[in-house]
Amino acid sequence: GAILVYRGLFLFLDIPLKLEQCLSFFLTVLLAGILYYYTFLDPDVNTRIIFFSLFFSLICFIPAFGLSQYKKEVGRFAVKLLIIMYCTIGLFYLYRVIWTLYENQLHDFMKAGLVHSLAVIACYFLVILVSFATVWIATDKLQIKLAKMARTDPLTKLYNRRTFEECCAVEFSRAVRNNSTFSIVMCDLDHFKGVNDKYGHQVGDEVLRIFSGILRNNVRKQDVAARYGGEEFVILLPETDSLKGISVAENLRAKVQSSTIRAGNDAHFSFSASFGVSNYIRDDDAWEVVLERADRSLYSAKSQGRNQVAAL
Repeated sequence: GAILVYRGLFLFLDIPLKLEQCLSFFLTVLLAGILYYYTFLDPDVNTRIIFFSLFFSLICFIPAFGLSQYKKEVGRFAVKLLIIMYCTIGLFYLYRVIWTLYENQLHDFMKAGLVHSLAVIACYFLVILVSFATVWIATDKLQIKLAKMARTDPLTKLYNRRTFEECCAVEFSRAVRNNSTFSIVMCDLDHFKGVNDKYGHQVGDEVLRIFSGILRNNVRKQDVAARYGGEEFVILLPETDSLKGISVAENLRAKVQSSTIRAGNDAHFSFSASFGVSNYIRDDDAWEVVLERADRSLYSAKSQGRNQVAAL
């Protein structure tokens, strides 16, 4: 039971099971043979207790070592609590071994003393604490997942409009305070409705995913790429003036133009996007002003033939 508990815990935490599987199986078979011998062939309660305690101590130290390999931030405190618990119970069972070595011969385990009673209670405590810690970690994971879902677009996995606007508000305050600048790039897929009409919405969704991947893979870590609505996307570029913003947009435009998508068995097609760029200037009283200029720049790029970059 203890082995199944820690193996399930390892799988839940994505900790790889390596030598633990073979070692646990070997110890289980060995213990079964020893218990059988000292129960039926040469009955000896003390020897059974010693071997079982040694075995159970190892079964506690194995997961303690495995849990020490856990590197994720989620549930880190609960994992540390589990390590302490496993080590404490493992040390207690080692103490039980020493205690039994110097104890008078027992003839009935049910009439054993306090140490052996505590050993039984420790097993129940182990199961309860592991269950509690698992629920704790699962709750943390769920909270992070829900928070991520609230901040990202489910189709493209980019940030959603609400998150983008929050980031813009923060960046605007920073720019005002530090007398710095930032740029906003608005981009729109060209003739996207025609893609949906001709190839279907599944292909249209794939175009959106490919385009989102291009944005994600070609901006800096501090930049914020988001789906603003439909086939319209926005990028916040902190500490970036208009010239650098245009350079980023031109690089993205070229990447999009060179990409292709497969529709059906034989059909391949390429697609393009238009980009509008604007940067914050000291006269702007809100980040929405920068976004509005970027939107006008995007309209200018589309009105001039699409598949190009325009800036205001």
